[in-house]
Amino acid sequence: MSTDIYSLIEAAHHGDWSPLREEAKKAPGKHWAEDARCSNQDIDIFMPLGDGPHEDPDFVKHSLGTSLNRPRNLCASCPLAVAARCLVESLRDDDEFGIRAGLLASERSALRAAWQQRVNERAVESALRGCTAALSKVERDAVIARFATDPSLDPAAVARGLGVTREYLLKLARRYRKTYQSSPAAPFPAVNADAA
Repeated sequence: MSTDIYSLIEAAHHGDWSPLREEAKKAPGKHWAEDARCSNQDIDIFMPLGDGPHEDPDFVKHSLGTSLNRPRNLCASCPLAVAARCLVESLRDDDEFGIRAGLLASERSALRAAWQQRVNERAVESALRGCTAALSKVERDAVIARFATDPSLDPAAVARGLGVTREYLLKLARRYRKTYQSSPAAPFPAVNADAA
């Protein structure tokens, strides 16, 4: 795991999840973890006491000191695709604890929050065309925001895509416009072309 994993993490911190997700796809299948350096290791070394999602990462590193060397060095020697898959899986599963892809739980906390707020643009576009799909709250809000500000969209199709009645969709759009009408620019949820 060279500095490349850190550039993928940095891109994700800035809202671009595609480099991390694309690298993770290079470790396909359900047996991807067999190529991880932590395979056949004592799992307890990857679960340091005193590290958690609400801890300060610098404090954790200082207080645990050299006990973090072995697990983090193992992570550092992992193939990039495996490290990326490890991180994506931990975000997808909302793992709060343990070292994943070389990051302490406390270091992943901000990434976990950002992962939960990301928008799958393909899912939003599908809903706007009338295709029903499971949408996160952020994605649903993005559909409503787009519908409320784009008069060319078909209300019947968007309502079908959201799984609501046309009347309820129009009510949601009015509520959106009323809420954001007084603000200088309507805040759209951040859009990212990730596949969920």
